[in-house]
Amino acid sequence: MALMLSILLLITVSALALSTMQTAATDGSVAGFQNQETMAFYAAEAAIAEAREVVREMGERSQVPAYPADFPNQANPTQLSTASSYETGAQPVYYADPNPPTPIAYVGEGKQCTEGCNMTLGGAKYNHTKWQINVVGESPSGDQKRLEVVATRLLAVGY
Repeated sequence: MALMLSILLLITVSALALSTMQTAATDGSVAGFQNQETMAFYAAEAAIAEAREVVREMGERSQVPAYPADFPNQANPTQLSTASSYETGAQPVYYADPNPPTPIAYVGEGKQCTEGCNMTLGGAKYNHTKWQINVVGESPSGDQKRLEVVATRLLAVGY
């Protein structure tokens, strides 16, 4: 009877150990997937930062960036590190989202400031303009994150 009880206890403890090992292995792969998604998101955030700089350099509402001269496109993405940083040589990249016809574009005027502000400089009045930015960040494994942001910029009124 004692032998049967100890064998049953041994089988139970072995099953528990196998279950724990499987859970640990699954958690590791889930963490790896989350890491790749996070890397893609950070790449997309880097793209937003560069796109906001492109918007700051545009002079007119009708101006759009040239791709890939002013901002990277899908055929010529910007890489965020060196190939030696990753085992496969693939790196996180970002580029303009190919789905909208104009990934970085003027979308309208902000609300005119009427109280408590002076939006004039040298006699010219200025207003906040809104620019839509669509970008893609991609991890080395191919996970993609798309971000859409509306940024603002001061431009002269009565252009």
